[in-house]
Amino acid sequence: MDRDFCPAPLFVLSVEGDLHGLDTPGNRELIRRIEACVRACDGISTEELEQGVVGQMRQLLQDIVPVLQSRQATLQERTLAAA
Repeated sequence: MDRDFCPAPLFVLSVEGDLHGLDTPGNRELIRRIEACVRACDGISTEELEQGVVGQMRQLLQDIVPVLQSRQATLQERTLAAA
């Protein structure tokens, strides 16, 4: 999704997920994105979202995943060497 240009959507999405307004591929894609965001953020409060918790979690994962992968590789090497 282009973050630099996003014209105002011309639709309303009901609580039941019904689309009222222009049925365009762009609006359908936006609704798909909204639904995915809502599912992904289940259990995270609005306040936490406003404070940037999702960005913080992404950064933490970017920082920690390489460390965990490195440790896993080291453990595998030690296991093979001991065998």
